[in-house]
Amino acid sequence: MILSELINTLCNPKIYPHPVEVITTIETHISVVFLTGEFAYKLKKPVNFGFLDFSQLTQRATFCHLEIKLNRRYAPELYLGVIPLYLDAHKKLSFIQATPDDKPVEFLVKMQQFEPNNVLGRYLKTEVLSEQQSSQLAFQIANFHIKATSVSPELTHGQPDAILKPMLDNFTSLNDQLGQSNSVCFDEHSYHELSPILDSLMSWTQAEHKRLTPLLIKRKTEGYIKACHGDLHIDNITLIDDKPTLFDGIEFSETFRWIDVMSDLAFLLIDLDFREQRPLKSRILSLYLSRTNDYNGLKLLNLYQVYRALVRAKITLLRACQLPQEHPEITALKQVARTYILQAQQYTHTVSCPKLILLQGISGSGKSCFSNQLLDHVEAITLSSDRIRKHLFGIQPLERVSKSDRQRLYSAKMNHDTQVALKTYAKEVLSLGFNVIVDATFLKHEHRQPFYQFELRKPHSIPCGTRLGYTYHHIYIQADRQLAQLSIQQRSLRNDNPSDANAEVMTRQIETLEAPIFKENSLTLKASQLRQFFPEETIKQ
Repeated sequence: MILSELINTLCNPKIYPHPVEVITTIETHISVVFLTGEFAYKLKKPVNFGFLDFSQLTQRATFCHLEIKLNRRYAPELYLGVIPLYLDAHKKLSFIQATPDDKPVEFLVKMQQFEPNNVLGRYLKTEVLSEQQSSQLAFQIANFHIKATSVSPELTHGQPDAILKPMLDNFTSLNDQLGQSNSVCFDEHSYHELSPILDSLMSWTQAEHKRLTPLLIKRKTEGYIKACHGDLHIDNITLIDDKPTLFDGIEFSETFRWIDVMSDLAFLLIDLDFREQRPLKSRILSLYLSRTNDYNGLKLLNLYQVYRALVRAKITLLRACQLPQEHPEITALKQVARTYILQAQQYTHTVSCPKLILLQGISGSGKSCFSNQLLDHVEAITLSSDRIRKHLFGIQPLERVSKSDRQRLYSAKMNHDTQVALKTYAKEVLSLGFNVIVDATFLKHEHRQPFYQFELRKPHSIPCGTRLGYTYHHIYIQADRQLAQLSIQQRSLRNDNPSDANAEVMTRQIETLEAPIFKENSLTLKASQLRQFFPEETIKQ
């Protein structure tokens, strides 16, 4: 059956085996989704783009079943099954198999329909994710990656050459579009602007891939090449009952599915950049890393962000070139593709002089809340001593411990191990050019001193203007016993903070607290005032 006829037929409410009043369609370059009210049906287009081949019915059937299997890993409530379509005695499309001899003429993926405006790409245009929703999203992705199957060593997925190939394929596709004199996607001005940028990005990609090859090999050996989502952009995440839920992972290509977990995450991160949601990006990346402990993977992030931004540009242009030449959407799609290409260029520039911000204060002083607010003003990765402490202890961030385990959790040994981990991660992340916020009690001067004495070894020699290669900022949040105790009681009732410190722990902290000394050049903020307003002007100074 011709695709246009098939689409027109499926737009008829009467064809469905359940009551349907109105049908809305969502079309991409590879599929059409029919929203019927209670259920959604996805039709795969009979297309072949090289990296994807749905041209034969048997292929579409196979990939429909695989889509259900893979996406049930993170959204079992959404993916209901595969629905075959038949021709009835009058050669009309039907959901019913009239006789046992009737063969399917097409297949659909049946899903539970959800509110389209809750898809993150639309939702974030008018709404914001709450702190709880941001945490849920970060931890859902992290937990999925932790549990996902690692690739078998004998397979080629995850080998350096296999990683480079789809990256270079992007440039081939984009340059083909640039080189078409009659292309609806690019005009002569676009060619002269974007062609040199793509050439530069390809050279950078090849050089960066070569530099990182030893790490790429190590990542596969250590099990970071996994059966991932593969298409984790902002339009493949939705809110179900106000909780972020992943959907529509890649089924059509093992090459795109068996990837480094950092490549999977990078897709979401570049989309958040595109929508200028950088505070949300910082929160999700920080929380993800606190759960996976994969700080070493940050070394690959810019490489994968360039790759993912160019994937977005390529797919956007594929969609544009499927439209009639005078279609009103083409101009907007061209601009989106151009923006992603320019965005990819930005990821090749490392921050010249990253900031290290230490937040000091007793438990209950409001450090974590302040740290979260700070991300609205500085793009950074947050290192939380409470989260790292629990990771080292082998428990979940919000998992609570018994009284005896609390003594172990806050023992001298755990304090030491947490301090060592904080220093290690802070130095590593700074050396990659990321700003870092360290959220810890920092009771003793000796705990703080190592953080302003790092000597960074950066992957590239970049002038900073400081001897150490970063700028150090110390913020002391001053809280009295009564206010801190009230804060501890309130967060215990909410159960939304990883800290297990109680009033007893807080009392010991007050007894041993060493306030900042002159040479630390500290900014002191009163916790009581921070409850009322965020001191934006003071922070800027």
